[in-house]
Amino acid sequence: MNRSTLFFGLFSVAFGATAAVPPPKEAFDAVGWSASLKEAPSESLMLGTFVIQFEKTTLAQVMSEASIGTIAHRGDAGGSEYWLCYSQPSAGVRIWIISNGEMGGDEHAVTGVVAEQLNTVRSSKDCPALPVQLQPPSLANQLWLGTMDLEIQSVLGMPSHQAGAWRTFDFQGRKKGKCEGGYDVYNWLWTRSDKGRVNRIEAGQITSC
Repeated sequence: MNRSTLFFGLFSVAFGATAAVPPPKEAFDAVGWSASLKEAPSESLMLGTFVIQFEKTTLAQVMSEASIGTIAHRGDAGGSEYWLCYSQPSAGVRIWIISNGEMGGDEHAVTGVVAEQLNTVRSSKDCPALPVQLQPPSLANQLWLGTMDLEIQSVLGMPSHQAGAWRTFDFQGRKKGKCEGGYDVYNWLWTRSDKGRVNRIEAGQITSC
């Protein structure tokens, strides 16, 4: 399974990709392991009280709620992606809210999020400071950067895959739809840790025939 056909995308209303701060390189180019979780580990991203539901909330809705931001784009065809970038300078955190160019549809529904702890973070025009009313950010069960590996495991169970500092929690299921046998749903939460504490998160969901 090639991750570029399964996973993330990027978007903005200004479509300025040249100067934009792009999401970091994906942790894995392909998914070569089985999804072991019985339930989806991450169906939404919380920004304060604002809920970003994967595959439902659009990038335009996020930008409207934040009243700031630029939807950027890169790639084409299956590799096309759109995103919004926000910074938390005081916390040293950068967040990319992503829509896969193909799977996010014409309205650019959010299909994933990447968050990373960095040594130094400065806000910029294309990656402005996350508004106070949209803080704190978190995934379901309050899992986020800084969470201990043991805490995540106590909530989600054993990871589906481990490689170096990365641990992946993957769910694959089906739901009713127009496709024969229903739609395939792939939901993931991938974490990278240092000394047992998460410093990068990749999470999202893709539904396909």
